Amino acid sequence: MLTPVTDAATLIAEARREAGLSLRALAERADVCFTTVFRIEHGELDPTTGTLRKLLGALGQELELGRSSSAQGPQLAELSDAWSTDRAGQDQPDWTRLRAFLDHLARHPDEAAQAIRSRPPASGSAFFDNLLAAIAEKVSDDSGTPRPAWTKRIPPLAVTWEGFGTPRMAAAAAAATPPQLACRKVLIPAASLWRQTR
Repeated sequence: MLTPVTDAATLIAEARREAGLSLRALAERADVCFTTVFRIEHGELDPTTGTLRKLLGALGQELELGRSSSAQGPQLAELSDAWSTDRAGQDQPDWTRLRAFLDHLARHPDEAAQAIRSRPPASGSAFFDNLLAAIAEKVSDDSGTPRPAWTKRIPPLAVTWEGFGTPRMAAAAAAATPPQLACRKVLIPAASLWRQTR
């Protein structure tokens, strides 16, 4: 019989009661010290996998270890609120959150396709929706994976978004903007979001 493990203390105590054994009888049958069984059942000791196998085996049960699913990394869809409006009424990205997302993908490129697969909820800012779509497209292109279909459903901006600055600064920003952002009329230099690798 396979038994899913949630809490070792509860698991052993319930299995022992179902088998109608005392603590001493289980310890003897499993060839495990009585005090070890006592401490496990009272939550004072976390048993090793080997000890759990012995105890469950003595109770006619089997311990099966499954693969643990790794925690899901950050998702682009979680960033739809990573922007605000400044005093001048212009939408501004939360640079810290966006960079943290992209830094994570730089360290874990195998997570790229999964991280951009889901469409972010509408942010309430056409600029920001385009920025997220452009990020997804650039991440896809950089990782050599197909672009997510949802990006096609976000029309490019009608008016170009560019940060504040002199005309010379704007020209420099435009020249350093990745093509995925430029196609959506979002002029942000790559270095503002992506760390330069050496």
